[in-house]
Amino acid sequence: MTKDELKNQFYDGRIVNAALMGVLIENLKGVQSPVSDPSASGTSVTFIATITQDAEGKITVTKKTVNFGGYQPVSAMAGYQNLDLQQVEEVTVGAGGSQTIVHDMKHYPTVRLIDEGGMEVSPSEYQVKHADDTTLEITLGGSLSGRYRYILD
Repeated sequence: MTKDELKNQFYDGRIVNAALMGVLIENLKGVQSPVSDPSASGTSVTFIATITQDAEGKITVTKKTVNFGGYQPVSAMAGYQNLDLQQVEEVTVGAGGSQTIVHDMKHYPTVRLIDEGGMEVSPSEYQVKHADDTTLEITLGGSLSGRYRYILD
């Protein structure tokens, strides 16, 4: 029996019998306990995108697949990761001198200088010129008279 049919059975003045009351009880939706957030189990490239519930309690779910278009697989990134490892070496020139560094990183790395005490030197105290994506030149300012290490990120 549909809800509308059941409603029509309970019109004004009608005597309710046990059978009709049984149909009513069977058609009632009981109180549902709240559903907690489930924990993840296993792996997947699909996910639940939306969940909605109408006034009658009917739940509608949509599922989507993760779009990996344009992303590189881990195996294809291995070479890049090897080229992109941080490089730390000693500066071999004194104040005012220039040092050419061939880093082969295939990109233009960020360059930092660290003094013997581990303090980062202000970028205004040295210059960096990138010849290309594998070579750069560091020129120390005249006030940099200690020992330094360069860090390429």
